[in-house]
Amino acid sequence: MTSIELRDVTLEAPDGTLLLDGIDLLVPSGSTVAVCGPPGAGKTALLRVLIGLDEHSDGDVLLDDVVVNAVGPRDRDLAMVFQDFALHPHLDVRDNLAFASRLRRHDKGELAARIDEVAAFLALSPLLDLKPAELDEAQRQRVAIGRSLVREALAYVFDEPFSAQPDRVRTHVRSVTVQWQRESRHTSIVTTARVDEALTLSDRVVVMHQGAVRQVGSPDELYAHPGDLFVAAFLGQPAMNLLPATRQGSRLVSPVMDVPVDDAMDRLLGDRQDVIIGIRPEHCLDGTSEAGRSVHDGLELTSRIDDVEWRGGTQLAYLGYELEPEVQERLEAVEDAFDFDLFQQFFVAELPAVSGVEPSRLQSGQTARIVVPRDRLHVFDAVSGDALRAL
Repeated sequence: MTSIELRDVTLEAPDGTLLLDGIDLLVPSGSTVAVCGPPGAGKTALLRVLIGLDEHSDGDVLLDDVVVNAVGPRDRDLAMVFQDFALHPHLDVRDNLAFASRLRRHDKGELAARIDEVAAFLALSPLLDLKPAELDEAQRQRVAIGRSLVREALAYVFDEPFSAQPDRVRTHVRSVTVQWQRESRHTSIVTTARVDEALTLSDRVVVMHQGAVRQVGSPDELYAHPGDLFVAAFLGQPAMNLLPATRQGSRLVSPVMDVPVDDAMDRLLGDRQDVIIGIRPEHCLDGTSEAGRSVHDGLELTSRIDDVEWRGGTQLAYLGYELEPEVQERLEAVEDAFDFDLFQQFFVAELPAVSGVEPSRLQSGQTARIVVPRDRLHVFDAVSGDALRAL
C-alpha cells in the first residue's frame, strides 16, 4: 500500500494555458479516491503528472512521502488504465493481460492464476484467445482494466475506466473492479465525469474545475455541504435549484418563495443584500401529503406546473419563473466566472409518483404546493459563489 501526495502542483501547456493550478491532494494508503469534474477540468492532466508522463511546472509529487519529480514513469511503478486502452494489437487478450506483469518478471504460476481470476470477474474468460481487433470497444476497455489489476503495483490509476461500458453492464464492471481494489487494499485514483459514479465508488471525492480542486470530502460531506456554487450545481441529478434572493426587510425574496430572516439567517447574511439560495429537488415535499403537512416552519411554494417528467416511482415537476433583466445580468456574470451553467429559469421538485399503492401523477397546468424543510436550505454569496453554510 502506498500513499500519494501532490503539493502545490502546477502544469502549463506550451501556449501558457494553466492546466493544473496549485493542486494539493493527499490520497492515504489503501484508499480509493474519485476525481470528478466536467470535460476539461484537469482530471487527465493530474493523472499524467502523477505517473510521470508530463513534467509539471511547479510543486512536488510524492509516493510514500518521497519526492519523485525526477523519477521516470516506469520506476514510479504505478499501474494506469488509459482512455485509449493502449492494447497491443498483435497480442491476444491473455497476453495483453499479462504484458505489464511479464516485464516485471512476476512468478508465472501466480500470474496465470491471477489472469484467470481477473478474466472471470470482468467477463473476459471466453475472449482470452482473441486479438483486440476481434473485440468491441467495451471488451477492449475491460482488457485494459484487467491488465492493470493483474499487475502488482504501488498504486492504481484509472482514467475514465468505465466510459465505454454500456449501461446494462457498467454498474457490474464498476462494482467488481472497486471490490477487487478494496479487498486488496490497493491505493487507487479513479477519474470520472459522472457524478453518480464518483459518489458510489470511492472513500473520498475530489471535485475539479478549471484546473483547480474545488472541494475534497466524503460523498456525504460534499452532497450535504457543497463549498461553492459549482460543487452545488455539479453534484446531484437533477441539479440543485439555485435562485437569486434579495433581502427585503424581514424576508429574503426569491422568484419562487420567500425565506423569513430569523436571528440565525440575519447573522449569516451580515451586510449582504443579495445572495443565492439552493434547494435540491429531492428535498421538496408535496404540501398536500402527510409528509408535507408534518413539516413545521417549512418554506412554501405554490405555483403552476409547466411540465412533468415521469420516472416511474418519482416525478419531476418543473415550475417556471421570470427574472428582471438586471438580475439575469448578475447571474450571467457569476456563470462566466465559474465557466459553468449554474442557473435555470425553472424550479424542479422531485416528488413521489405514487400515494400508498395508488398512482399520484401530476399534470401540466395544475397548481402545486411545495414544502421545503428549512434545514435543507443552502445559502451562497452572490458574488464569490462561496457557501455561507447549509442551514
